[in-house]
Amino acid sequence: MVRCVIGLGGAMSSDFPFLRAHVGRAFVEYVATAQHFGPWRPNSVALADFAEHGSGVVLCRLWPDATKETIQAQVAAKQSLKYLGIRSPKHFVLAHAETRKKCGRFMVEEGPKFAPTWAKPVLEAVAPEWRPGRKDIEQPLRIVFGVGSPSRSNLQPRMEQFGDARMTAREANAIVQSAFPAAYEWLLKRWFGPTAVTEGAVLRRHLEQDKRRPELDALAAQMREG
Repeated sequence: MVRCVIGLGGAMSSDFPFLRAHVGRAFVEYVATAQHFGPWRPNSVALADFAEHGSGVVLCRLWPDATKETIQAQVAAKQSLKYLGIRSPKHFVLAHAETRKKCGRFMVEEGPKFAPTWAKPVLEAVAPEWRPGRKDIEQPLRIVFGVGSPSRSNLQPRMEQFGDARMTAREANAIVQSAFPAAYEWLLKRWFGPTAVTEGAVLRRHLEQDKRRPELDALAAQMREG
């Protein structure tokens, strides 16, 4: 079963440090390199590039920039899912930037509700139509990456300008080193279950009892010998 991650952003989004509104595309390009996916393969029917993995996960970067070419991006997203034969919202996610979250963090949300302006049109194009009284319609998941938010001061840029601005190197490093690996590991667990093999480094926690591990191991060995 094919599963797809669509990263929203323009062609220059992966240039470091990242453009804030384009970090979704930077995510799929990071995963393609870090997880040894196949080479990016252009597809003129889908209006997108695909990178495939033996696990069945396919990464997708749309040719149109979802932050500017709204209608074209909607068409490309629908064509990409159709080309891959994906019909269920369970089998694809969209990755995009979110100003309601601090840099270096990610969260998972469902459906187009409360999505930012640079992601909502594409989400509405691929999300099943909702009708009042229908609670059984499952909406696609969104992996959102915090990119900070502009100040409320009148001297600060508008949201559109803020989205096209580059992060600081520190902010971009926080996303690459923490949010990107953790988000991909979460996704694998979601799709393939808790037994999916992942690196787990970013999710590991050092508890107080871990500091006593050598002492506890030695005590357990003594008890076995006794």
